[in-house]
Amino acid sequence: MSEQDAAIRIPKAAELVADTLRRRIVTGEYDADELLPPEGTLMSTFNVARTTIRDAFRMLESEGLIVVRRGAGGGARVRPPGIGLVADYAGVLLQYRGATLEDVHMARILVETPAARLLAESSGKEKRAILESLRAALDEETAAMSDATALTKAEGHFHRLIVELTGNDTLLMLSAVANRIIAEQVARDMGAKGKESTAKHYKEAHRAHERLVDLIAVGASQEAETLWRRHLEGGLAHLASGDKAAKTVLDVMS
Repeated sequence: MSEQDAAIRIPKAAELVADTLRRRIVTGEYDADELLPPEGTLMSTFNVARTTIRDAFRMLESEGLIVVRRGAGGGARVRPPGIGLVADYAGVLLQYRGATLEDVHMARILVETPAARLLAESSGKEKRAILESLRAALDEETAAMSDATALTKAEGHFHRLIVELTGNDTLLMLSAVANRIIAEQVARDMGAKGKESTAKHYKEAHRAHERLVDLIAVGASQEAETLWRRHLEGGLAHLASGDKAAKTVLDVMS
């Protein structure tokens, strides 16, 4: 390694300002939708030029953490980081890398099936809260049976809950990426096969959801995991059927 390669890179002033403001946002020092201090105040606080503050703002804006509006009444307004932002960026990255939809579904299987098992292993107040949320989601599906579009959204909500109710934010973030892409695939599938065919499939899925909740209720963790894996594999087979079925992330996101 050359001396040039080994040299320590000194962060630019704008990066240091952005680092400080970023930390204040993610730790909640600045509330959602709150305006950051005016440029003049930040210039004084950090003892830097206006161009440095604006460069820091551009960095944070590119990360989706703030929205900057110029002119009277403008400024940099806090936009808390959301999972949707991660899912959007990951979707673009997967398109670029040529990821297949089979990869995406396999990732969802690897995340959701152990999550189903964890829910079944819960107990006490935690178990009661989990069942209350899942049964409310089942009621949402039942109410949407006559509307194919609403039914697919309710079905997607149930899948998100399986991971969300584990309380593991990292798993939730990973599953959000797959769920965003699969939602696009479902919408495309509905257009290709028709709402009636799609609704029939998701009515069948609803029965699997009901069975899963029953297994979670009695603590049948192994059976819950097995059922959910088979259900997810069946969903992949359904979406992959047809001569014009999408094969890659790019097929459904472009």
